[in-house]
Amino acid sequence: MSVSRDRVRSLFLLLFAVLFYNPFFRSSMCSGLEENYVAGMVLSGTGDTCVSSAYRLNPEVPDGWMIPFHKSAGGCGAAMRAMCIGLRFPHPEQLADLIKISIESGRMTHHQPTGYLGSLAAALFTAFAVNCKPAHEWGKELLDVLPKAQAYVIEAGRDVSDNLETWSYFETKWRCYLTERGILDGKSEPKFPEKYNVEERDDFYTSLSFSGWGGSSGHDAPMIAYDAILGSGNNWTKLSHRAFFHGGDSDSTAAIAAAWWRAMYGFKGVPKANYNKLEYRERLEKLGSDLYHLTLER
Repeated sequence: MSVSRDRVRSLFLLLFAVLFYNPFFRSSMCSGLEENYVAGMVLSGTGDTCVSSAYRLNPEVPDGWMIPFHKSAGGCGAAMRAMCIGLRFPHPEQLADLIKISIESGRMTHHQPTGYLGSLAAALFTAFAVNCKPAHEWGKELLDVLPKAQAYVIEAGRDVSDNLETWSYFETKWRCYLTERGILDGKSEPKFPEKYNVEERDDFYTSLSFSGWGGSSGHDAPMIAYDAILGSGNNWTKLSHRAFFHGGDSDSTAAIAAAWWRAMYGFKGVPKANYNKLEYRERLEKLGSDLYHLTLER
């Protein structure tokens, strides 16, 4: 199994931009993202929402990284590229930065809560993975962070009424999922059906989706990746079966789940064939090293 080229390129572009983030000047990071989105996404086979949004970005004008609210921009493109934001801001005292940057990164292409809150979830869970927080606690923590995210959106003042009107879907879906798994309290261990094989998982993933394609939206791409993490322990093969091989948007859920796995377990159990010839490997490793050293500068 290999992650598609557009996923690798999008991750690379975002990682590059995050390295230049100035905590005292948020727009510098957004401008960096904007230039890289325009330069790379349009040519990389990325999803339709990302491409159409990238055409709206204008690096030549002030605030050219801001695009209008779009009621149909609830896809998973923002979520599947946001994990490196959690690597950049892994410390609890950096939560405000993680919220702001994941939201603004997300709504540069997916300016609708279901889309950009997926970016927040992917980044937040990466920070949790780095800090070895038990996975069954992540979902409840996400719900606890959502009011802070909403407060930021209100404070930012962009299309506030449209955002608030469409806000509840993401939270409702996540609350239902956590209830289903018995981990809404953030304390209990997850519960899975006795029979939870390929067919059962596909049916469940479809039930989580917005339109029948599991993992294609901002709420269920990180949700399916999270479900795979919860059910796999430290077993890479189990993670692969649950997050990588299903009938939905599997390359997106794979990219997200594998990023969290890497933060927790490194390459334990991962076949070398999965990463030996990874596109942009040397550049990604160099940026990853730089990003690690940035996290030490607090």
